[in-house]
Amino acid sequence: MLGGVDSDTAWRSATVLMAFLIAIPSLWMPLTVARIFHRARAGYALLLLPPLMWLLNNGTVLVGTEFGITDEVSGDRVSLPLGMVASLTFLGLSVALLFTTYRLTRGRLVGATAVILLLAAVAGTFGWLAGVSVALSAPVLWWRNLPQRRRAIPAVLVAIVLSAGAVGAHSASVWAASSISAPDTTQASIWEDLYAGLAYPQPMLDRESATGVTVADAEAVRGSSDRAHELFLETAANDPGGFAATLFQKALATLKHYGAMIIVIIVGLVLALTRRAHQSRSLFDALMIAVPAIVLGLGYAAATMPVTQNFSVLSAGLSSLVALSLGGLVWSVTSMPSHVRSVERGRISSRGSSFISPLAPSGAGVELSVVVPTRNGADVLPETLAELGAELGADDEIIVVENGSTDQTTAIVEEIARTWQHASKLVLIHSSPGLGEALRTGTLASRGRRLLLTADDLPFGFTDLRGFRALPPETAVAIGSKAHPASVVVRGRARMIQSRIFRFLRESLLQSKVGDSQGTLWVDGAWGREFARLSREDGLMWTTELVLAAEQQGHEVDEVPVSLVERHETGTSRFRPGDAIRSVIGFVRLAIYKDDYCNEDWERSTRPDTATVEA
Repeated sequence: MLGGVDSDTAWRSATVLMAFLIAIPSLWMPLTVARIFHRARAGYALLLLPPLMWLLNNGTVLVGTEFGITDEVSGDRVSLPLGMVASLTFLGLSVALLFTTYRLTRGRLVGATAVILLLAAVAGTFGWLAGVSVALSAPVLWWRNLPQRRRAIPAVLVAIVLSAGAVGAHSASVWAASSISAPDTTQASIWEDLYAGLAYPQPMLDRESATGVTVADAEAVRGSSDRAHELFLETAANDPGGFAATLFQKALATLKHYGAMIIVIIVGLVLALTRRAHQSRSLFDALMIAVPAIVLGLGYAAATMPVTQNFSVLSAGLSSLVALSLGGLVWSVTSMPSHVRSVERGRISSRGSSFISPLAPSGAGVELSVVVPTRNGADVLPETLAELGAELGADDEIIVVENGSTDQTTAIVEEIARTWQHASKLVLIHSSPGLGEALRTGTLASRGRRLLLTADDLPFGFTDLRGFRALPPETAVAIGSKAHPASVVVRGRARMIQSRIFRFLRESLLQSKVGDSQGTLWVDGAWGREFARLSREDGLMWTTELVLAAEQQGHEVDEVPVSLVERHETGTSRFRPGDAIRSVIGFVRLAIYKDDYCNEDWERSTRPDTATVEA
């Protein structure tokens, strides 16, 4: 089994072992790539890595190894030891990549170095080149985490010590093998392979080597390390031109073998590195992790023979770059500023005119804008508007947003507005169907320094408003939360299950810390209008999108306790089974696009509330 394929059972066992070994770094590689690019979608992109590797690497979905691939010269599959070399190298590189995404204190830096030394030693038992490639990733961590004036010498010392440790581990494994009468496959085989490499392009092509060495010459010294060593140095000294030409041809053949992979790497890295963003530093450090493996792997293949059995270390290094390039490609394409993407331009332009309030001319001061979306709310709106009118003052406004009603909602609100006797202002506007469309339209039409986004039946009465008014004035976003421990909420079993499912999806997919994103909202007016102009959702997920945007921008979302009024709980639910499916899809959609709400793309507006916004 260790030398090739002894039986189908052994081969299947080896395949399972290699798949398990490669699956280990797959557990944290998506997180690593996401942290490097500061974008969750870059990590999600690694779901495409196995099929991409199948296209790029001779039909294998295993990442970071050539195990199982048939060699074009010998016809044998790449054996388990060589597969272990590649897989352990990739494992070590992936751990080092993960470490580069954290700022390490001295103690943690020493701990990370110890982990890399352990992995380098394990890889070194299978091949000194693999051990050294892993060991040379540690100096990057020291260079990254130490002060600029004091990082060069420690990084060099770490490189020397860890490389020596990896070579020592290989020597120890060789000694252990020889002590149990294992055949001598140490330095002798290296010189024999180096000399055999001078016969290139034989045995792959029926063409004479530039050095004049033939396959027969290489076979003649097989088993004699000293003779192979002598002939190798003699050929290099007597014909340096032919020697150099042969090395160059083998390097080109190796690069040609990985041509498709290299093209993907170049495209992804060029797109990522040409972006003027702070991610470039993290990406550069990650690239330095893979460089030693690529240089050593390419050098080894060029020095021996460019066949699959000699590509183990190079394959691991290139695979790590493919993962980075895939994440970089997705990040570059999908995280361009919203003023660049044509879809974003069209959406924002279509909403620009909505900033003009129908209630008051530009410059009028409004303290609180209450946005009340409604659809078929004829039965509850008269009572709701009467209560709001009695609660609010002359500096406040009520914006009722009708969105697709089929009852007498419009006529009833128009009649209420015609006979309105309260100090606050009341207006009716219309939007396309959908809760999100209604909230967005009402928010864009508002002028208030503060926004209260509620429902047409005032589900919490004014318990939420009283809690909101007690918050500090600098609060950007707050929510009347049914999940607050002090909230008084008596809910049916169906709604309780629904809320728990929503919370689970929100926490797992969006990493949101807010207990309830479906409550009433208290929003800074300028920030809320800026969000509404850029928001995507048009249904139930609009409030979740708003809360997510605030969290992504680093705003603390305050949750205030509420008391659920009886009429809201006993009323007919407007939630339909189709809404559940759309909500799940919405959570996935927000998980993909959530990084667009970070400060790189847009931030809390410093525009005066009375200023006109140009689309």
